[in-house]
Amino acid sequence: MKVMTLLILALGVGWIIVAENTNQTVSFSVFQSASTTNSETDLIEEQKKMEKSWQQEYMAGNYTFDNPMIIQDPYGEAPLTALAKFRTEQPSRITVTVASRSEAQNITHTYSAFNQEHEVPVLGLYPSTENEVTIEAEDRQGNVQVNTVSIETSDTLASAHDREIVTSSPEEMEPGLTFLIPGKSNVYGVDEEGDIRWYSSRTGGFVFKRLSNGNLLLGASESADKRNDYLFETDMLGKVQHQYKINLPNYEDTNVIHHDAIELPNNNLLVTVHDNSNAYEEDTMVEIDRNTGETVETLDLKDIFPSEAYEEYSGPNESDGDWMHQNAIWYDEENKSILVSGRHQSAVLSLTYPDMNINWILAAPEGWSESMADKVLEPKSENLKYPGAQHAPMILPDQDNNPATKDVLLFDNNRAVTRGDDSLSRDFSQGIQYRINEEEGTVQTVWNYGEERGKKFFSNVVGDADFLYETNNRLLTSGYQKVEDGYQATVVETAGDTQNVVYELELSGIKKGDGRVVYRAERMPLYPEAWNFSSASPGPASSD
Repeated sequence: MKVMTLLILALGVGWIIVAENTNQTVSFSVFQSASTTNSETDLIEEQKKMEKSWQQEYMAGNYTFDNPMIIQDPYGEAPLTALAKFRTEQPSRITVTVASRSEAQNITHTYSAFNQEHEVPVLGLYPSTENEVTIEAEDRQGNVQVNTVSIETSDTLASAHDREIVTSSPEEMEPGLTFLIPGKSNVYGVDEEGDIRWYSSRTGGFVFKRLSNGNLLLGASESADKRNDYLFETDMLGKVQHQYKINLPNYEDTNVIHHDAIELPNNNLLVTVHDNSNAYEEDTMVEIDRNTGETVETLDLKDIFPSEAYEEYSGPNESDGDWMHQNAIWYDEENKSILVSGRHQSAVLSLTYPDMNINWILAAPEGWSESMADKVLEPKSENLKYPGAQHAPMILPDQDNNPATKDVLLFDNNRAVTRGDDSLSRDFSQGIQYRINEEEGTVQTVWNYGEERGKKFFSNVVGDADFLYETNNRLLTSGYQKVEDGYQATVVETAGDTQNVVYELELSGIKKGDGRVVYRAERMPLYPEAWNFSSASPGPASSD
């Protein structure tokens, strides 16, 4: 590992330590931290050695279209992937297809550039299977070659849930895999039949996002105590582009990066952390420069609440100072603001970014200070269901051609914490879509699903609600439902703005504290549109 030169910056709240050579691990500390450490293992350097090894083998061999070099799990991070390397006589574009079982659709992808040297990522393999993979090469004259190869994979993911498909109508569903994001276990993606087609070898925690460049942002641990203090930017093959570590030495628990991280329009990362005081937790965010690892902004939600909100908080985890329990961030590009979800305030706040002026508050009206009460949205009907211990608010594309309104979809766990309707608390959970008129300061409900399923759909903690952009469907995750022998999770996809279920997946076998609670679920294409893989391989190539 190369020796890192560290630049130490003294800021008002403490020391920030930034790695100057950013092709290495970027480690940094916030607040009172006096020191930082490099990664225990520098994955980027390890993976460069892997690439060098199989590049040398490739250059020494004669790998053609009919005799490709196949590297299964090339980076040791994504076991259901492979890389095919070969040369074609004519510049050609490549289509790769993994044959699927039973009723599932084949997973296919075309790389549109015409090249002679090819590095072809293969995604969507089954575990413990000799997978049939078809590679097609089409030259500029339309001539097509076809070659079928077999790629064998190892055992399946041990931490995966028991899975049962209740309903699956692929023709009505949003295309892609359903990625299941645990509390502290491995992220994995399943197809419409519930079969695993991708997973990460890395023990993750909470954060799993696709970035604008097609890479993944993955929260993970690098230590035996599963201290979740790393963020990795990686592609679908598991090639690590950047890795970041947050040091909070005064924070004794393992959830250093505890719920969310998003990509900002300036490409920086905004991450939920803690204030490192050991008195309060889950109420602070940091903006991280993507290239240097420097902390650009520190936002403490205590700065916008009166002191009694956190000093006098009495509710779940009060002994930990968990008065806010921030569990989500969403960036509002239209007015350069963020949505912040505070589970233990049963509130969603719209805040200007980065100065944190309050635009509005979506919450029951009781218990607010005089200065904040004016920002609480007024209901347009008497029976409005306010969120309770909610998760995952997001802003939808325009739904009514009215520039004054904004639709917000979230998962309402329906547990009254700090405020809310105790008579309904814990009776159900639901996905709910609110329409907010920002000019009038009003709110109404325009869609919901889950209340009709009662207590069976209730999730005391965690949950997700996503708008799916191609079909306008909604994907809901009730991630921690009590059942006779432990817990289960249910993922439901509804069609458009109806309550018609087109997909339902039950995930069982969850035990309290085993790290397999389903924090969120995401529907995403397996192959990102923006992805242009390269291992910087030697050898001639022609492309357009």
